[in-house]
Amino acid sequence: MRQTITAAVFIILGMAAASFAGAQVLTERTLATPSPSEAAPEATPTTLWGSAATADPVGAGDLLDVRVFGQPQLSGSLRVAADGVIAPPFLNSLPVAGKTPLAIQAELANAYSTLLKHPLVSVRLLQNNSRKVSINGVVPRPGVYAFSGELSLLQALAMAGGVDPSKASTRILLFHQPPVTMRKGEGGKLIYTANSVLQTIDIARIGTDPALDQLLEPGDVIDVQPVRQVYLSGDVLHPGAAPLVPDMTLAQLISSAGGFLPQADHTVRVLRLQPNGQRRTLVVNVDGAQRTQQPELKMAADDIVLVSGSVVRMAGLELLDFFTASGRWRVQQTVANHVW
Repeated sequence: MRQTITAAVFIILGMAAASFAGAQVLTERTLATPSPSEAAPEATPTTLWGSAATADPVGAGDLLDVRVFGQPQLSGSLRVAADGVIAPPFLNSLPVAGKTPLAIQAELANAYSTLLKHPLVSVRLLQNNSRKVSINGVVPRPGVYAFSGELSLLQALAMAGGVDPSKASTRILLFHQPPVTMRKGEGGKLIYTANSVLQTIDIARIGTDPALDQLLEPGDVIDVQPVRQVYLSGDVLHPGAAPLVPDMTLAQLISSAGGFLPQADHTVRVLRLQPNGQRRTLVVNVDGAQRTQQPELKMAADDIVLVSGSVVRMAGLELLDFFTASGRWRVQQTVANHVW
C-alpha cells in the first residue's frame, strides 16, 4: 500500500514539474539560453554590448542592425518606418526617430529585460537614408548626398563639384523642410503640418560673413541657379551679355563694357522684364544721374540696355572728321609740293 502511495506521489510531482517547465517555456517565449561558451559578463539591463556605428540620430527609412547576445531570433535588420518607429521581435513598436543608436540600444536592453536576464544589445546603422541633402542646378555632380555629423553649405557644394561663377550665380537657394508635426483635430482626425523655409544666400559673401555658411539639416535642398545676365546693345565698346553682379548699376554695366563710343547718346533705354512677361521701357540719362547725385538705376536680371547714337554727336563727329581730313590733305599737299 505504501509503495502504491509513494508511486502516486512521484507521478504527481513529475506531472507538476512538467507543467512548470511548460509554463516556463511559454513565459520565456522559447527564447534561447546562451551556451557556456557564449557566456557574457554579468550586466545590468541597460549595459550595452558592442558599439553604435554613429552618434547621428536616426530617421524614417534608416536601416538598423540589432543584435541581442545569444538570441538569434531577436537579432536582425529593422527598418525605421515612416512614422519613426521600429517593430522589434516580441516587443511593442518602439519610437526611435531622432534618437541615436546608443540611446536605442539602452531602450531595447531595458525592454528585453522583461523577457531575458541581463540582455546585451547592440545597435548600429546599416543604411543612412534619412540624413541626406539634395543638390540641384548648375553644379558638376548634382544629386542626393548622405552625410553624418555636421555638414555646412560650402561643404555640401564641394561634394557636388563646387560652383563655377562663370556659369552659376553665387546666390544659392536653400529649401529647408522642418520635421512634419502631427496633431489631432476635430473628431480625432490627424492633421499634419510642414512649413518649408526658402532662403537666398550669397556664397560670395561668406568670406566676410562666415555665419552665412550655415549648417544643413537632413532633407535640405540646395538649388544652384544659372548665372543671371544683362544685355547691352548699341554704341558701346563691347556690346553683348554680361554677368549680373549684385547691386550693379547702369553706369557700372556700361563701364564694364568699355564705355560709350564717341557718337553714343548718353540717354539710354532699359527694357525691364515684368512679372506678366511684358517689358517696361525705362529712359535714363546716365550723365544726368551722376551729376545730380541721384540714386543710380540698379540692374535686374535679363535687363536689355539699348545705347543709340546721338544725331547731334554724330553730326559733330562727321564735321570734325571732315575738317580733320581736309587739314591732313592740305598738309600733305604742302609737303608734296615743297621743293627741298
